[in-house]
Amino acid sequence: MKPISGESYSDLATYLTGFVFALLLTLLAFGLVIVGRGGSLGSIDKVLDIFRYVEVITGKMPCHLIIVGVIVLAILQISVHLRYFLHLSFGSPQNWNLLAILFALFIIIIMVGGTLWIMNDLNGHMLLGSPVGTAYK
Repeated sequence: MKPISGESYSDLATYLTGFVFALLLTLLAFGLVIVGRGGSLGSIDKVLDIFRYVEVITGKMPCHLIIVGVIVLAILQISVHLRYFLHLSFGSPQNWNLLAILFALFIIIIMVGGTLWIMNDLNGHMLLGSPVGTAYK
């Protein structure tokens, strides 16, 4: 069996660190949704008391706080994947890769936002208060 070289060991450690962070963020998101709505995690409830302080004060977390929490955890998850698995950083050699990803994200936001805008506009035109079919008579 060959010994692990310094470079491959460093890559393995980076991947394992990224995996642990990604797994932790995923579990936090699931725990936020389950416990935030008053659910139970069974036998690991004692371990995951991190979400209980809100439940003690309010009974249940409001849906908008859960959504914001999941979105924040998703953004952190994306940054973990970019850093540990795609090895992108903010250093000068990586600027072109980061710029390409930001441009792709910008295009996706325009496409999804435009689609939602058009669908909302079409929905407004369909619900003019007239029964279906009378608009064409």
